[in-house]
Amino acid sequence: MTYYSICNQKQWGNALLIFFGWLIVSCQPQPNATSSVQTKYNVLFIAIDDLRPQLGCYGESQIISPHIDRLANQSLMLTRAYVQQAVCAPSRNGVMTGLRPDAIGIYDLGTFFRDSVPDVIMLPQHFKDNGYQSERIGKIYHRAHGNRDDSLSWSPKSGVPSFQSLGVEPLSRGDTVGLEGSYPHIDGKRIPYYATSVPEEQLADNRSLNYAMERLEALQDTSFFLAVGLVKPHLPFVAPQRYWDMYDSANLTIPERNTPQGSPEFSLANFGELRKYHDIPPEGYLSDEKSRNLIHGYYASVTYIDDLVGDLLNKLDELNLAENTIVVLWGDHGWKLGEYGSWCKHSNYEYDTRIPLIVKVPGETKGQKSNALVESIDIYPTLCKLAGLSPPTHLQGKSILPLISNPDHSIKTAAWSQYPRGKGGNSLMGYAMRTDRYRYIRWQERNSTQKVVAQELYDHQTDPNEMNNLAALVENQELVAKMDSLFNIEYELAHQEALSAI
Repeated sequence: MTYYSICNQKQWGNALLIFFGWLIVSCQPQPNATSSVQTKYNVLFIAIDDLRPQLGCYGESQIISPHIDRLANQSLMLTRAYVQQAVCAPSRNGVMTGLRPDAIGIYDLGTFFRDSVPDVIMLPQHFKDNGYQSERIGKIYHRAHGNRDDSLSWSPKSGVPSFQSLGVEPLSRGDTVGLEGSYPHIDGKRIPYYATSVPEEQLADNRSLNYAMERLEALQDTSFFLAVGLVKPHLPFVAPQRYWDMYDSANLTIPERNTPQGSPEFSLANFGELRKYHDIPPEGYLSDEKSRNLIHGYYASVTYIDDLVGDLLNKLDELNLAENTIVVLWGDHGWKLGEYGSWCKHSNYEYDTRIPLIVKVPGETKGQKSNALVESIDIYPTLCKLAGLSPPTHLQGKSILPLISNPDHSIKTAAWSQYPRGKGGNSLMGYAMRTDRYRYIRWQERNSTQKVVAQELYDHQTDPNEMNNLAALVENQELVAKMDSLFNIEYELAHQEALSAI
């Protein structure tokens, strides 16, 4: 309605009534479910490499993780969160772009995402473009294997140091070198696990943590998006001796070395990542001693990182920033610790694709736990909603905000993961659809998507460790057909490409 259309007293009276009615309503206090959207929160974005949801807050009594547990008690904890691909670069690309691997077209470690989607608006870039100081410390994007960081994501002069040598005296024993740092070597290969006694400030994650606390002090009077990436418990499992001493290796259980019955031969990888390390055989299972040492090292590394997370959270409290800072803690994928006789990630199974995801919103989250199916691409739209930012139009995830007020709510029927394989000269893609009860995996040729090579179906109600492939049994073919039909429907919904903004 224009000014000139309100030309008589009656119309003016109606307009004024409407205006004052709107004014009264708009001034009323809003319910908690939406109040977070109206506050300009800071964001502390904590990414942890290779972190399984094997934490105290997730019901794992063997792991010592008091600080992450404390965060979970103040947060919304997602018990069934899944990554889009269980390997560093594609997983992190998904979180930061809000896109699935098929939309980006990248499934490897070395390809820079802007070579495929050059104009995509990244999560930290979106906050930067909306007035936030956006900074990175440690590993956020995968920057190895020829890949690199994204300058468009971060504010100018964000002050991220290169962490050059501290000038410490090199340590070696015989042919073991590099003992003063986070990556010791023997015979030219990295050692897969090591209990170090060097000053902790020399370790890479300690240095990232200390710098992160410096940046919190510098940023406390600004609106910030601070991304802190901690590398452990990624290989090698190097942690200070005191964390190893917290665990008795004799009490550590080695999983049975049984592959899922009826699974295709290519469903698991040969854990080539670990086999590059010193004294790891090129083929076959690992010995009990080697397995127990690796498990011990992983546990020690998790508790070490948990302490660093605690220091970071304490710094928030010290600076009175906790009351106005959203905290998101997530793992970039899972990690097998000897399950199936296998190690590392690189598969479509639950051990590899399920992650810890914890979201703290000041005044909103108070130890809620949700079993809803969520995906790592849901982090981007969630943070936009919490910060009151309009999400970019290309996002393929969904906000998990409804789960804060109602943890029993469901936001999607299925969570998706995928992993490529090569078999007999054919290039395969395996898609995993995780529903409330089942994990259904369909392997198909990349160049002929209707040519299905293999199927897997696991019932989490009776087989939570995914040991029996129901799809391999004749009596389950009706169930497999139903899951395949659901797969086709849900795949189309989940993989819609709204890329108009790219």
